[in-house]
Amino acid sequence: MTRFTLYSWLIGFAGGFCLYYEQIPLAWLLGSMVAASAAAMTGLRVQTYTSLTPWARCVLGAMVGTGFDAVTPSEFFSYWNTLIIVPLFLILATSLNFNALTRIFRFDAFTAMFSALPGGMVEMVTTGRDVGADVKTLTIIHLMRVVIIVIGASLLGLYVGIQDLRMQTPSFDHAEYIPIHLVLGFIGWKICASLKIPSAPLLGPMVLVAALQGFGVLQLELFTPLLILAQVAIGIDIARAFYGVSISSMGRAFVAGICSVVIMFCCLCFCALLVYATVSNIPWIQIVLAFMPGGQTELALLAFALKLDLTFVVTHQIFRIALIMLSLPLLLAGLKRLSQTRG
Repeated sequence: MTRFTLYSWLIGFAGGFCLYYEQIPLAWLLGSMVAASAAAMTGLRVQTYTSLTPWARCVLGAMVGTGFDAVTPSEFFSYWNTLIIVPLFLILATSLNFNALTRIFRFDAFTAMFSALPGGMVEMVTTGRDVGADVKTLTIIHLMRVVIIVIGASLLGLYVGIQDLRMQTPSFDHAEYIPIHLVLGFIGWKICASLKIPSAPLLGPMVLVAALQGFGVLQLELFTPLLILAQVAIGIDIARAFYGVSISSMGRAFVAGICSVVIMFCCLCFCALLVYATVSNIPWIQIVLAFMPGGQTELALLAFALKLDLTFVVTHQIFRIALIMLSLPLLLAGLKRLSQTRG
């Protein structure tokens, strides 16, 4: 372990604890990311164990999968009348954002597309990095989106009378579930990787555990210290992109992030109204959270904190992320042709 790695982890845990103490949702992920990013921008060489990051994503993917309650297939597929609106939301939000980011802010096609897609922060940043997108710009735009979502959800929680939006207190209960979490995570990861599905370390464990948990095959419990460790690892890994970057040099990305959030919020409101008009017996907060353009990890934690129907919310989030990930090969092929045409 180098001293830079030790410093990075100490800073990450300190940032996570500060937000946890203030009862902020996703405290360990956001706190470690913000603290380590700030340290990197001041000149500290932020480092982590590169080989640990895929395992951290496995843990988070398996954790989201445990959010499914046991349901029958008929109950699971009863969401079809709201799920069919998810592709409409994706098309509207992505196309409007992509055009704004390329025409107004002059982003390259790959950076604009992975900034425009309403996927999760971890998935979009890591996948975008693999195809050559600007990681710093992606991170800022998606980080702003997550922060606004967290603040908005906190205000919603206070509005409906929920005072504590903090994750469950760290404890050493359920440590016996660690091996099965890691084994299922590894199996799901390798299955998705063999099928050439992007973001396999996250999507594979999530789908596998969700299927087993959702249909009552097994019942897993979370070991919160492992979850905290995974969030801090991912937060530090993302923060590495900010080493040596000045605030003034990223001003355009901040403005683009605000514009992106406004566009997605308008698309979200439009689609949420369509859902509410179609199925009026679903609480409006639950609809909004199900369609929010954040990562499934963040939204699952918020749904848990707000005491909503977690199966409904996570189903829509997984469906949205799955549509994005499965459409990535076509999107990347189109972007390459577009880049060649413009070049």
